[in-house]
This record gives sequence, structure tokens and C-alpha cells, in this order.
Amino acid sequence: MVVELKRLNNPKNIASEFTNKIIKVCGITQDPKTKDYMLVILDDKCKKCDFVCHTRRFQQNFQNWTSGNYDIDSFIQNTQLSAHGDVKGALEWIPYNRLYDIKYIIENKFGKIYRANWIDGNINSYWSGSAWDHKNQNWLRFDTSNMFVNLKSLNTLNNLTLEFMNEINRACGITQDPETKNYLMVLSDGCKKCNKICNAIYFQQKFINWTSGNDDIDNFIRNTQLSAHNDTKKALEWIPYDRLYDIKYITENKFGKVYRANWIDGNINSYWDDDEGYWDYKNQNWKRLGTSNMFV
Repeated sequence: MVVELKRLNNPKNIASEFTNKIIKVCGITQDPKTKDYMLVILDDKCKKCDFVCHTRRFQQNFQNWTSGNYDIDSFIQNTQLSAHGDVKGALEWIPYNRLYDIKYIIENKFGKIYRANWIDGNINSYWSGSAWDHKNQNWLRFDTSNMFVNLKSLNTLNNLTLEFMNEINRACGITQDPETKNYLMVLSDGCKKCNKICNAIYFQQKFINWTSGNDDIDNFIRNTQLSAHNDTKKALEWIPYDRLYDIKYITENKFGKVYRANWIDGNINSYWDDDEGYWDYKNQNWKRLGTSNMFV
């Protein structure tokens, strides 16, 4: 029977030592040379699950990676130590050389955003059985070497939890640019809330294609779009003036002048009633009301 031996850090607070372990502790022993007391730990079983769960798989791999930063290592490890029966919330340390075709996309007040391909792909958290490949002793991953991910600067290492909570994309892990030494979040295209590419993600992917020229207006429009997970009715758009024609003055009131115009594109068809939703997968764009003569 294989066991692990781990030094008992604080013999005066043995209860705390046992409480903080996810692994099953069998007993205590003492090294006759060093006089150190040591925990005798069952090598594989999780104390909570009573079998080798995802948490133990992650934990057994802790020695094989490091970000080089204690806070980041601890943050990633804590997400993995909570992944007993579900790996969806577990992050990984992703070496930068496992990413390729890295392209700069945009810079905003939060930093630079890049698009890249991840060689390995995400752990298959949607697998109907275990996410672990027992034959190859490794994680089952999405069968692709072409998984698109977004790389986004980590603004502060002091509050990593808040940084990740503010993202609507599902987080895969953290990496580091070896040249700039900057740490970056690795985010999938999938929505954290919906577990799929929803309307909010489609809107987000097009942020790079438009700006009003005013940060407050951009943020206001984007916030309406990022709330449009299942329904686009309340989502606003930035509409270039040259997409309007036949603009006619109508009246003036206390709020200013009012005009009438035709909108070439027309509104997103938020009343679409088939199972495919509002997105045109073939043309990779929104389905719109079938008219080039929409009055606005």
C-alpha cells in the first residue's frame, strides 16, 4: 500500500492540519532522526469523495508546473482543489508556447486583447462521464488543435477573483508573455453563464469593429449587449450615420430637433421564432428584419 508522508507543521493545532487536507489521512508517525512528526496520507483517495476525483488528479500535478508567482499559483490551485466532481470552474496554468498565431486585436482601458490558438484545447468539462482518460492518464480534451481563445491582460494580481468574476467569457487559465512578463487571462469563446456561444458573445466579438468615438457611449452600448444572453430586444447598436438615408427634418421640441430617416440595415430580428435564434451561422452575422426601408 503506497502512502505519502508529510511533515506536521503545527503539532499544537493538529485539528486544523487535518481539516485543511483534501486527502485522506491515515495516521501520524515520527521520523526518529529529525524527530519531526509526519502525517501518513493515503496516496490517492480524496477525503471528501473517498476515491480519486478530479481534485486529486489536479493536486498530483502541482509539482509539474508553476507560474513563477505565488499568488497566481495559489489562485489556480484553489480553483482546481474545488473541482471534485466538475472541472468547469478549474483554471490551468497554460505555458505561452502552447499558444500560437497570436494576434493583437484591440486595446481598451483595461489593456491589450489578443486572439490566439491553443494547441491543447480545454479540458472536456461537458463529457458525460469522467473528464479523465484512464488509459493515457491525462485529461480528456476537446478534439481540436485549433481552439480559439482570447488573451486579456491581468490588471492586478491583488484581486484575481474579481478580475475573473468580471468576465462573461468562460476562463480557461492564465499564461505569461515571456517577453513582457505580463500575465494574461486565457478566455474561451463560450459564455460563462450560458455554457455556449450566446448572443452576448456574438456582440462581444464585434466590439473591435465599431466605436462611437466616446468611451461613455461605447460602454453604455456594450453593457446592453453583454446583458443580451438569450434576448436581443434591449440590446443597442452603434449605427454609422452613412447607414441612414433620406433624412428629413420633422419638428423641434424642448429636447431638440427631430428627424425622420430610413435605416439601410434594419433592426436585429429579436422576434425570430425558430430554434436557430437571432444569429445567421452561414454569414456569421445577425438576422435582421427583411427590409432596407426601415423608418427610424
